[in-house]
Amino acid sequence: MMKDKLASLIQEERRAITSKNELVTNVSHDLRTPLTSIIGYLRLIEEDSYKDEVELRYYTNIAFEKSQRLNKMVNDLFEYTKIHNQDLELNIQNFNLIELLQQLSAQFYPELRKDDMEIFLNSTSEKIIINADPEKLMRVFENLISNAIKYGKNGQTIHLLIEELDFSIVVKVKNVGEKIPTAAIPLLFNRLYRVEQSRSETTGGSGLGLAIAKGILELHRGNISVTSNEKETIFVVELPK
Repeated sequence: MMKDKLASLIQEERRAITSKNELVTNVSHDLRTPLTSIIGYLRLIEEDSYKDEVELRYYTNIAFEKSQRLNKMVNDLFEYTKIHNQDLELNIQNFNLIELLQQLSAQFYPELRKDDMEIFLNSTSEKIIINADPEKLMRVFENLISNAIKYGKNGQTIHLLIEELDFSIVVKVKNVGEKIPTAAIPLLFNRLYRVEQSRSETTGGSGLGLAIAKGILELHRGNISVTSNEKETIFVVELPK
């Protein structure tokens, strides 16, 4: 019995080491890509390798955009690490979830307008008071809406559906777009997993957004799931009342 327990502990430790090594390898790969671009364009500027001020500004703009992406990736990694190590403190308070989602939808207006999209919010109640951390939940829904815009551009509409049940509150984020492959769904909330394994800068993201969302919801004793078919993709967030 003791021998089996020891063997199980050793195996679990090996898995943890392997997982940590994979995280370091993947993060190093992701951070290196924008960093290489930043260094390359700054080197061109340092060496005066530009023909006029227009080209100089073009180089600086690209370096700035890459810097912003690098900063987001580092912040995502830092937040994920805090959640994984259970060091993230929640600032629990009462607030109106409907109002929070309305404010968030308004924040996305410029991006939605650029892609000729609209977001619709439907709720079973005009006001739903919830006891949670509004800033952390904002982070969850920012990620889900951002993904809905990214992968649902052809559908032109995003729907936020909020339902107040007896013991829980359910928020669905629905977009029309390509189906998420069935094999990808069980892995979707894993750290650094992407449906696009090419890791493109346009659609790849940091690969930590959904893992962070899941971690935040678990700290709230909630959960997240997803269903997807040829017509639509729906992320379902459930929070206790």
